[in-house]
Amino acid sequence: MNSNDAANALDGVNRTEARLAERARWPFHRHAMFGLAEGLVVAAIAQPTATGGGMIAVAMSLLVICIMDDRRRHGMFISGWQAGPTRPLTAVLVLIMLAMVFLSLQLRDGENAQPLGYLIGAVTFAICTGASLLWEQLYRAQLAKGVRQ
Repeated sequence: MNSNDAANALDGVNRTEARLAERARWPFHRHAMFGLAEGLVVAAIAQPTATGGGMIAVAMSLLVICIMDDRRRHGMFISGWQAGPTRPLTAVLVLIMLAMVFLSLQLRDGENAQPLGYLIGAVTFAICTGASLLWEQLYRAQLAKGVRQ
């Protein structure tokens, strides 16, 4: 491979990434489904086992729907753990989620519903939905800029 072949190959990769950046748009309901799934898991931890188990089952179903919809819409599922500017956001979101889980665990008594657990879940929903929207913006900007020079 000579330098022209390498340059042409790199141009092809950059054009593909630019096309992907244009297509990499998710509807708001997709971001909200992710946020709801995370919020349900956090809220479920504070609830009695039967209620929490049902909430976790719904959350897992939402994640499966998200993945299936991504594959149908884009032909692939893009994990949140990507190299580049999205990774610090994902790491911060994981830390926030761990803090929310810890709060829910502090409320749990195993027998009684904990209304504050639902509030913590609602806050988690809002944070995760907003983070998902921001993640998409960062990801699209990264693709549009092109990480390969």
